[in-house]
Amino acid sequence: MDLKLFQLLHGLMGRSSVVDWFAIFTAKYLPYALALAAIIVIFRNKNWRHKMWVLLTLTFSLLVSYGFLSTIIHYFYNRPRPFTLLQFTPPFIPDTVSAFPSNHATIFFTIAYVMFLINKKTGYWFLGLALLNGVARVMVGVHWPFDISGGAVVALIGFLVAQKIFPEHDFIETSTESKEVTTNND
Repeated sequence: MDLKLFQLLHGLMGRSSVVDWFAIFTAKYLPYALALAAIIVIFRNKNWRHKMWVLLTLTFSLLVSYGFLSTIIHYFYNRPRPFTLLQFTPPFIPDTVSAFPSNHATIFFTIAYVMFLINKKTGYWFLGLALLNGVARVMVGVHWPFDISGGAVVALIGFLVAQKIFPEHDFIETSTESKEVTTNND
């Protein structure tokens, strides 16, 4: 299944210079735009408590998913990249050797899950762009489809752990608490 889906997506390369350019751009440069957009979205929030909670959740989610889980999996499971096994040269060579889970997918799905804390529409946009980046990385031949889905699952685990450790109600004042404080101070 993984090989068939890889062949289907990677087979789209070399047919159109526009598709090739889009896949390479999306695989290699979209992550920079996603990171910048996430920073802008987070810092546009006027409620400083919510902003700090989102930043704390994002940081901890990334530490768990990318810094811990992904690193442990790479240490014990060194899956070769498609271009190594199938002996072709991709448009660019990634920094790491192990393919599973995809570090890009882990990072950008983590960001996408955290964006749902800001609002659903933003979360869906980031989720779609993280998926688009993952598909493009398969198209250019630097990942298997299972690497991308593995990164998404590792990201979800990190996000859920962060949600459990840093629940929203511990950081954000509710309107009833604000009213009680105001009433008690009168």
